[in-house]
Amino acid sequence: MNKVNIEMLERFISAVINTKYKEIPPTEAEFIKEANDIRNMTQATSPVTDEEYEYILKKLKASMVIIMDDGVYIYDPNSKHQSWLPARRADIDFFYWNRYKKYLEDERGWNTRVTATLDKVSDEIIDLLGDPKDPTNSFQRRGLVLGDVQSGKTANYTAICNKAADCGYRVIIVLAGMMENLRIQTQERLDTEFAGRRSKYLLDPKADQIIKNTPFGVGRINPNKRISCFTSVNTDFNSVILQSNDLTLTNISEPAIFVVKKNKKVLNNLQSWLVSNNADMNNKIDLPLLLIDDEADNASVNTKKDDQNPAAINASIRNILNSFYQASYLGITATPFANIFINPETKDAMIGDDLFPRDFIYALSPPTNYIGADAIFGGNGTYTNSVLKIKNEEMDNFFPFKHKKDDDIYALPPSMFEAIGYFMIVNAIRDFRGDNTEHRSMLINVSRFTDIQTKISELVNEWLIKVRSELRNYAALNKDESSQIYSIRFLKAIWEKYKLEGIARCSWVDLQQKFLYKAVTPIDVRAVNQKTGSASLDYYAHKTNGFRVIAVGGNSLSRGLTLEGLCVSYFYRNSQMYDTLLQMGRWFGYRTNYDDLFKIWMAEEAVDWYGYITEATNELKLEIARMRAVNQTPSEFGLKVRQDPSSLIVTARNKMRTATAVTRPITVSGRLLETPRLKNDKNILNSNEKAFKLFVANLDSIGTAVETSQTAKLWKGIPKDLVVNLLRSFDTHPWHLAFQGRALADYIENNIELSDWDVAMPQGSSANIYTLTGAYNDIEIRPAVRTVTEDNKMIKINGSKVKVGAGGSTRIGLTEDEIKKAKIEFAKNHPNKNISDSGYLIKGRKPILMLHVIESKAEEGKKLSSNIPKYIFALGIGFPGNDDGTKVANYVVNMVDLKNWIEIDEDEDDEDVIE
Repeated sequence: MNKVNIEMLERFISAVINTKYKEIPPTEAEFIKEANDIRNMTQATSPVTDEEYEYILKKLKASMVIIMDDGVYIYDPNSKHQSWLPARRADIDFFYWNRYKKYLEDERGWNTRVTATLDKVSDEIIDLLGDPKDPTNSFQRRGLVLGDVQSGKTANYTAICNKAADCGYRVIIVLAGMMENLRIQTQERLDTEFAGRRSKYLLDPKADQIIKNTPFGVGRINPNKRISCFTSVNTDFNSVILQSNDLTLTNISEPAIFVVKKNKKVLNNLQSWLVSNNADMNNKIDLPLLLIDDEADNASVNTKKDDQNPAAINASIRNILNSFYQASYLGITATPFANIFINPETKDAMIGDDLFPRDFIYALSPPTNYIGADAIFGGNGTYTNSVLKIKNEEMDNFFPFKHKKDDDIYALPPSMFEAIGYFMIVNAIRDFRGDNTEHRSMLINVSRFTDIQTKISELVNEWLIKVRSELRNYAALNKDESSQIYSIRFLKAIWEKYKLEGIARCSWVDLQQKFLYKAVTPIDVRAVNQKTGSASLDYYAHKTNGFRVIAVGGNSLSRGLTLEGLCVSYFYRNSQMYDTLLQMGRWFGYRTNYDDLFKIWMAEEAVDWYGYITEATNELKLEIARMRAVNQTPSEFGLKVRQDPSSLIVTARNKMRTATAVTRPITVSGRLLETPRLKNDKNILNSNEKAFKLFVANLDSIGTAVETSQTAKLWKGIPKDLVVNLLRSFDTHPWHLAFQGRALADYIENNIELSDWDVAMPQGSSANIYTLTGAYNDIEIRPAVRTVTEDNKMIKINGSKVKVGAGGSTRIGLTEDEIKKAKIEFAKNHPNKNISDSGYLIKGRKPILMLHVIESKAEEGKKLSSNIPKYIFALGIGFPGNDDGTKVANYVVNMVDLKNWIEIDEDEDDEDVIE
């Protein structure tokens, strides 16, 4: 394969089409015609084969149709800040931004519609920062950018770095997480896409001057301006190195970039150097500062009480910011659930944290080719079949959740061997597809202990060597002869189990004989933690031929670090905190040309937690858009997040080691709350059934039955006392903190606006009729069929979806005009999204109680447990929205009860965390 010619033709076609079709993507016919014309024009000088040309077309087709929506932001209109960028735009030479944009389009194949959106989004964020060219304006701006895990947040803040340099920011500090390997990865990225030179040479006094100034990355596009690097891939901030290079901020004319870890010693040294070498008589620096805090919810947040000194890293960041007359702080995170919103008990305490994003919060929209939590774990996810459950009973013999760092590890579990074998096959398929030089990674994250990680990597490598040896000796044999070889027989069984012939469009024999050995041979096994050092995942060192790696780690693989070309993940961890779990989801991201191949092996419990997380994050994004529509501020958003039912798990996290009952005000207006998790106790299930049936038996005599469509039975005019009694009698699993029947009953009882209820019993899809006793006549209903599973202490309805009813069931009880109006109103605030359950809980409607009769169905290929009843009874309760969405119920997290019903991992942090 002629890589040079392929890349040249690919870039040429991409550039022509991006230039010609800026607003609307080309049709299939237009795309093929343009590509054919360009190929014919270049074939004489840069020929490619028909197979290579098909590979180029397939790759470009995928990128040409990608679009990205604008973001949405909320801000504080009462601040003194004024929009400044539009007025100054005509006078700004956007040198750095324009070369970065060209780099994205020419080198990384981004289409112009996506770069145009990135241009607009970064403009909006820059405009929300302080104006660095206003000499009369000292400022301290605080903002936060929310994006999805692995969705391209780095590309966004790289765009902001480039534009900030264009607009006049002279000092740019990027806090790149807490791990050195993450800092190095970020430094490499900014070397390539911002500085335009290799930092490892710039700060090396022994390096040749020509090598130091050799353009790299964006620098190859235009080297006429330079960014000064004050850190490098070889070293974090080091004042001695800067002194040896005679570097201060005052003796350079170009913007300066620092990429540093969130380590209190490093940050304190940086702040001391900044002031001692660059400050004026007031100990302030008269150069505009932009400080970008990547993973802003991790370590940066002040977790101390008001009467205590701030946490060390939080204090260090604040000291740096306060050392400048003009400073903008921009936090970047995918998980804004941490103490930045949760810890303060009052609004005043929340605002008192100097890193709270009081000025603005900007929510990014990922491109359409992003594969995130919703696509993998959401109710209608496209990639739900990519998740495979690891059974606890298998892992208990190898890596139980509560294992110790000095446990002996003699063998790997069968499911891990299968996952590794699958990764080998995926490498061969990708070679068959022509992706020979692309990076491929596999993640193994089963232990927080570095010693255990090292032992696992040794065992994996030992087996890999054995398989590699057998493939070298026997892969070229015919079908019958090779079937006698264990490794080949094992891999073929995986091929058949996952029906890969139809996906790969290649026979097993061809793959085995022509691709398998060459695909597996380059695979390397690396333990990735602080003990192994930063070189363990050096993708840049393998840029020419692609890095094929099985990465074994814990915390180093759990936050911020990008695993390039991640094909297979093997994840068995017991954290139940949704910010931690989302960050551990390194498998979110972009899977160009292999989205049909990637797989995630995951602990059974974690699948459920990810379903729960997905619902929580979706609600959060919708809330930002809604608050934007009614001009609410970041501080009001902070309060709202803290009053979300999902925030209770974060609150509980802070109390895990105590038996204290934690009381929180929880927003219920405009929400549908359900009971998808029940206690696995026959007596409790029987008690729930009796309460449910007693409630139904009273409906006809107390309320008015209403004729509806065939989707549900409906009663109106049900008094709240009946609803309150049911909620107090119906027991749910404390894991599902969003539904607390007793707290909801108290709230309803004390709220005069909730005196009159609609009660709906949705019809399901079962072929069976379930008969309930009514006051006058029997009530017949078709149950909803749901997959129901169990563990020792929990009945789970609907698996990872963490839902009971069908989407949109809250429209029951509304008129056609009300439904139409609700859809229009929802679309205004949430373009390109389907209306959610909360969208139908419009102001002025009656509160609604949903009564669900569930017919239990076993998971595919399994039988129902004898503990699971054929019919299960569940509830849903929807409260109408109000103008400000601030109606709250007082929930309680009782840690004694919670610990009785769930396993709590009290040691969440990995051993390799740097203090």
